[in-house]
Amino acid sequence: MLDMILREAQALPLEEKRRLVEGVRALIAEEASRASLDGSPSACPRCGSPDFIRKGHGSDGRQRWKCKACGRTFSARTGLVIANSKLGAATWQEFAERTLAGGSLRECARACHVCLRTSWFMRMRLFEVMRGALQPFRTGETVSAQVDGLYLDESLTGNHGGSRTRMPRRRHAHGHAEGTRGISGLKVCVECAANDLGDEFARVCSRGRPTDAQLEESLSGIVDGSWVSSDEHAAYYRVLPRLGAAEHVPTNSRKASHGELGLVNSLHQRLREFLAPFHSVSTKWLERYLWFFMWAEQARRSEADGAQTLSGQLARGTYGGTRRALIDEPQPIWDYWEAKSARSTVV
Repeated sequence: MLDMILREAQALPLEEKRRLVEGVRALIAEEASRASLDGSPSACPRCGSPDFIRKGHGSDGRQRWKCKACGRTFSARTGLVIANSKLGAATWQEFAERTLAGGSLRECARACHVCLRTSWFMRMRLFEVMRGALQPFRTGETVSAQVDGLYLDESLTGNHGGSRTRMPRRRHAHGHAEGTRGISGLKVCVECAANDLGDEFARVCSRGRPTDAQLEESLSGIVDGSWVSSDEHAAYYRVLPRLGAAEHVPTNSRKASHGELGLVNSLHQRLREFLAPFHSVSTKWLERYLWFFMWAEQARRSEADGAQTLSGQLARGTYGGTRRALIDEPQPIWDYWEAKSARSTVV
C-alpha cells in the first residue's frame, strides 16, 4: 500500500506534492490531538479537587463530570490550549515548530495565517505549556549548586503614550543599552542557579541588587539541603542558611580561577545568547521567556526531538487567564518608578 501511494505521489507536480505533505501533517496532528485529549481527568481543572462524579455526555458525545467541590461540570478537554482554541492542532504544531526554529512573531503569523496579535497571544500560551512541562530543580545532601544573579537592562517595549502604563523615561536609542555604570535601579536582576545534576533555574528577582526577602522568595526550594556556592554578595550569607543550605561557600568572582562558579556563569552566557535574537524582551514578559529558555535547556539535553516533544505537551497543555487578563497584568517591579514619580511630585 505504501509503495503504491509513493508511486502515485511521484507523478504529481511539485506544488501538489507540497500540498500532499501539508495535508498528511495536518491529519497526523489532528489524530494525535484527538488521542491525547480523550481519557479520564485526574482532578477538576478549575479547583483541582479529585472528588468528582460522572455527569452525562457533551454534544460531541464525550463523557462529562461534575466536581463535588466547586459544583461545575467539565470534560477531559476543559482548560486545554488546543481544545479551547478556534485554531486546529496542525496550526498550533506549525506555530510551535516555527517558534523553536527561532521565527519572529511576524514570521510565525504569516506561516500560520493569523494576525500579529494572535501570533503574540499564541506565543504566550506556548510559554505557559513549557512552564508546566519543566522538571523540578533537584536538591539534597549529595547535590552541589551554584547561584548568582544576572543583571539585564530594563526594557519597556510596548509601553507607549496611550497605554495604561506610560513610559517613565525617554526611550533608549536603537541598539544602545542603559548608560549608567554599575548595578542600579535601572537593571533587572534574574536570579539563576545550576547544579551538578544538570538542572537549571532562572527567575526575575528584583530591580538592582535584591534584598534578603527578594532573594529568599526567588531561591525558595532551590538550595534546600544542598552544598551551595555563590559570590560574596552579603545577602547570600544571611539568606542561604535560612533556606536550608547544608553548606555555603562564598567566592570572590574576580579571584575565581578553578571553576567555582563555572556552571552558573555558563548559564548566564547561554541566557544572554538566547535573549539576543528577540531584540530586547520587554521586562513585563521576561519571566515567560525564562520559561522558554529553561524548557529549551531541558530539551537540549534530551534525545527526543524538541518539536515532537512540544507538540505532545501542547496537546495536553493548560492555560491560565484570558487574553484580556494577560494584557492587564501589572508591570513587574514597578515600585521604583512609582517612588520616583512620588518624589518628583512632592518637589
